[in-house]
Amino acid sequence: MLLVNESPCSVVLQDIILQLSGGRVKMAQILAPSAQWQMRIAKNCTDANSLTTKTWSSLVMKQSKKGAVKSSGRFKVCALQSENSTINRLEQLLNLDVTPYTDKIIAEYIWIGGSGIDVRSKSRTISKPVEHPSELPKWNYDGSSTGQAPGEDSEVILYPQAIFKDPFRGGNNILVICDAYTPAGEPIPTNKRHRAAQIFSDQKVVAEVPWYGIEQEYTLLQTNVKWPLGWPVGGYPGPQGPYYCGAGADKSFGRDISDAHYKACLYAGINISGTNGEVMPGQWEFQVGPSVGIEAGDHIWCARYLLERITEQAGVVLSLDPKPIEGDWNGAGCHTNYSTKSMREEGGFEVIKKAILNLSLRHREHISAYGEGNERRLTGKHETASINTFSWGVANRGCSIRVGRDTEKEGKGYLEDRRPASNMDPYVVTALLAETTLLWEPTLEAEALAAQKLSLKAMASGAGKSAAFVLLVLNVFLYFIVIAIAAWAVNHGIEKSLETASVLSIPARIFPIYFPFGNMATGYVVILSLFAGVVGFTTSVTGINNMIQSDAPNLHAAAASSLVTWLLTLLAMGLACKEINIGWTESNLRTLETLLIIVSGTQLLCTAAIHAGVDDAVARERAFF
Repeated sequence: MLLVNESPCSVVLQDIILQLSGGRVKMAQILAPSAQWQMRIAKNCTDANSLTTKTWSSLVMKQSKKGAVKSSGRFKVCALQSENSTINRLEQLLNLDVTPYTDKIIAEYIWIGGSGIDVRSKSRTISKPVEHPSELPKWNYDGSSTGQAPGEDSEVILYPQAIFKDPFRGGNNILVICDAYTPAGEPIPTNKRHRAAQIFSDQKVVAEVPWYGIEQEYTLLQTNVKWPLGWPVGGYPGPQGPYYCGAGADKSFGRDISDAHYKACLYAGINISGTNGEVMPGQWEFQVGPSVGIEAGDHIWCARYLLERITEQAGVVLSLDPKPIEGDWNGAGCHTNYSTKSMREEGGFEVIKKAILNLSLRHREHISAYGEGNERRLTGKHETASINTFSWGVANRGCSIRVGRDTEKEGKGYLEDRRPASNMDPYVVTALLAETTLLWEPTLEAEALAAQKLSLKAMASGAGKSAAFVLLVLNVFLYFIVIAIAAWAVNHGIEKSLETASVLSIPARIFPIYFPFGNMATGYVVILSLFAGVVGFTTSVTGINNMIQSDAPNLHAAAASSLVTWLLTLLAMGLACKEINIGWTESNLRTLETLLIIVSGTQLLCTAAIHAGVDDAVARERAFF
């Protein structure tokens, strides 16, 4: 198969995307430089063999009427008749199974690079198949080339720690997850696995059998432009909504990569439990778990390596940036579901709440270890909590820690830490969760402070919040009645004005303020009551929503609107008092006057309660940080 470039200045990069089954390559794709990988085979080109048929059966790349690929480089694709073509021979070698000819295997040693999120690897021959990492030799690499050692002492030693089957080479070949040490046996700074292994080997942690389910989100980018797959270059797709778990060429971009990765993980022995398209187009997620202890980190790192290799062959860039596109687009997280033996047993919900108490007190430590650039993602929008505020709730994806409805109902289960970014180190996050909830013991003063932090959303107290909530609900009904009576009075006045306005002079004739009942203050009372009723009803309804949210910004908004409403109500009540002083009012007006006096009192109490909650929330937030 030849890929012919019609542009003299273009260079063609050809590669394959794997569709795995039984460890062998089933098909290959040759990619032109197109964001959507779209191609059709030239009509004047013919299939020479079964490989060619397999190779092009899955390609849907556009071509011109003459068979040329529609792309920036203007390529043509033609299949050669010869079975000895370069690509055929390369494909045969890639599919070659050496097992019948030798006992030797290829071990791909994988480690984490100097940035803390990049994966590096190199291969070596092992004399025979192995079943355990202890059977593998230690190895070394040039740490100065990965940013992990100085040039004058650059040797870094790899310790094999976990083995997975190699879906790219098949057979008995393996992938080896390693961590890195100095020649003296000290873990290098980027070796986070070493500390995690110490925590997970502690007998308190071992006895609790910590389970993890990690939801790894990632974004696929077009090469060169580094813009999400499926997005118009330099432009934007339609707003979020149809893409999450969507199907269709206009909604799902990169499904082949997700499916190939899914199968590769299953083949390798990774405990992958599912995949799905994410909220932002071009963004995907896979889930690993439940995994026990250090195994969770090993499996996530191996899964990331497989994804890097598959996107490499597909000509697509993998991004773990927590906020790849600024604006009204979801970020990418790595939500971590966590439970211990005690949490999964009867009475586990109380254990979960105690764990959340500890997590609240160490919020700053966790955030600092949960990924670079996470502040761009944790804004309080797009299903995230604010990075500066710890919160938890049942079935609330806008909290730091979410507890499922089933966990609350059954009284046992797990919690979900929604704070980790997509580029977090799973060794760090899983170990920190175990340490904080199982090994770390806060002082009595610290526990009291933690309890205060968890009550940020409860204002000064649960009773204070309940009182403000009840007053807001009461005001909704009182203001509604005020609106009804004032509206009736205005309507009645307008109808009667039709009979009397003819004898009035301009401008009174055009804008008559006439009420056939009450006294000289009645018109002002009715108009202001109508305004106060509408404003009071609206702010009371929104205040209820703000109280439910109960964070500092919402409480500030509720306090401000409540104060404005009270002042307007107070003005209407003052005029009502003047109307009472003059006298000669009928029963409907007396009802309105009474309601204005009552609601001005309830509104004052509500305003005071909300303002007290704001002051308390601010004070506690300062104490928290």
